[in-house]
Amino acid sequence: MENSDLTPEEAAIVSSTHFIRLKNSAIEKVMGLMGGVQEALAAYDRETDFPFAPEWLLQGGKISKGEQYKGLPWVMLDYPRYFNKEEIFAFRTMFWWGHYFSATLHLGGKVKARFHTVLEEGYAALAQAGFQVYLPEDPWEHDFENGNYRFIDTYSLDEWKTMVSHNHFIKLAKPFVIGHWGEIITEVVEAYATLLNILNGKRGA
Repeated sequence: MENSDLTPEEAAIVSSTHFIRLKNSAIEKVMGLMGGVQEALAAYDRETDFPFAPEWLLQGGKISKGEQYKGLPWVMLDYPRYFNKEEIFAFRTMFWWGHYFSATLHLGGKVKARFHTVLEEGYAALAQAGFQVYLPEDPWEHDFENGNYRFIDTYSLDEWKTMVSHNHFIKLAKPFVIGHWGEIITEVVEAYATLLNILNGKRGA
């Protein structure tokens, strides 16, 4: 039978409401922060000359939250968000309790094929900006642990071209430390701008 006795630490927590109230308050503030990220990304979209397909922006943003991404709470913003069986164009901003914020561009299917050449040509700009590329075959992991990501600047150009061709999808991402709370919106928008400019054949944010 599984041991159901509480440790002293567990007993202290379950006898108090303070931690849970603080945690709930913090998550609500993360939700509000994600709303600010969405507004800033949408403002950037209105000013950029990036050639969005209309359907990529049609659904607007979606903020969701949960308690159990690998045992810990999370909050996620998808904007832009376009997912279907053949195509993906999505930019995901995620908060993972105790770890970091992250910003991830996810391109799949025909969308990824459309940007194949500029992704190869964007090698130097992506590497210089500190982006990492996702490695597993399953595209639905979100964290940087367990070898899920590798820094692009650790590839040679030829290796990068092979990597771009590797899957029907590609995910490019950067983590941001939670301690930079007041800078997260700016940092995420800068990462988004850099990625869109690279996809648009430009080199820089």
